[in-house]
Amino acid sequence: MAFGIICEYNPFHNGHLHQINEIKRISDEPIICVMSGNFTQRGEVAILDKYERAGVALECGADLVLELPVPFCVASAEYFASAGVHILAGVGVDKLCFGSECADGEKLKNIAQIAVSEEFKKKCAALSKEEGGAAAYFALLEEESGVGDISSNDILGIEYTKAILKNGYDMQIYPIKREGSAYREFTLVDGVNPSASAIRGEIAKGNYDSIVNFVPETTYKALKNGEIASLEHISDGILLALRLTDVQKLDVAISDMGLINRILMLSHECSSFNELSKRLQTKKYTASSLRRAILYILLGVAQGDLDTMPRYTTLLAANERGREYLGAIRKKETGIKIVTKPANAQESRQSDLNKRADALYTMCFLSKKESGIYLRKSPAIE
Repeated sequence: MAFGIICEYNPFHNGHLHQINEIKRISDEPIICVMSGNFTQRGEVAILDKYERAGVALECGADLVLELPVPFCVASAEYFASAGVHILAGVGVDKLCFGSECADGEKLKNIAQIAVSEEFKKKCAALSKEEGGAAAYFALLEEESGVGDISSNDILGIEYTKAILKNGYDMQIYPIKREGSAYREFTLVDGVNPSASAIRGEIAKGNYDSIVNFVPETTYKALKNGEIASLEHISDGILLALRLTDVQKLDVAISDMGLINRILMLSHECSSFNELSKRLQTKKYTASSLRRAILYILLGVAQGDLDTMPRYTTLLAANERGREYLGAIRKKETGIKIVTKPANAQESRQSDLNKRADALYTMCFLSKKESGIYLRKSPAIE
């Protein structure tokens, strides 16, 4: 049928190209990407908008790019993976490819089977709040599976596999050995596939020429000629929104009221978003989890939004082969609706959140855009 990739492409680099080329080496089936929208899992804005990034992916070998919507694209690994797998299964994808440090499918399946077992769930439930959180969860999983340290890409691989097992999807996993820099490596090394973090760091400093050997030419051109988005461009707006938030009326997907109160309190004491981020960080909360929490407050993301799987996905890009695949699955009436233009999406909680997120994103450029621009966008078509 088709190979699926769940991705962010923030931005698309040589490591991503290696993954697509590996799929093409073993199969001539279509490659379907489910890609984060204008926000990413680490609670950041995407440096290029979703349509630009999807167009780059198309030029680099993808056949069809669909959107992983808010709030899932800014969620923890479990929700991010569950929604991505849900969309891929809904469009008939039967093979999931992802980067992995261990690249051992059987090992990842065994860990995932432990994680979905009732016995493991009971042990997780027994963890106190002090011991809770993702770190405690994976420490327990490492102990129960006996695998030692579970690295970042393998965490996502396990979550993808859990989603497949829990929902009984007919989908095989194809982990590909992650080669090159680590997930959060901030240095570019000649001859080594980069991390997206390192590339973003160079872009933030304006060092575009330093990335030329680490990204495909189409990525380089898009970055050099495009507008770069950043939360720093709305630093004052974030602080203002947080300062005006009424905690009594707040209903967001954050169970820790202490964290909410700390965010709102410090928003009155800090003079920039960067200062707020630094002062919020503790051993208990990662920078990513804090940025996600702030976005949940700004957008009003409730727990029910995360617990309800996407009702539809937006078409971001397609080539001729991708369009043929779309035509075929639409005839089969598979499990998820595909919207060509966001303005045509049926009114729902999902469409409302995406409108809010995209309206926020339009302010994240030096030259601001009108709030509804992404409602009228059309997919990149080859």
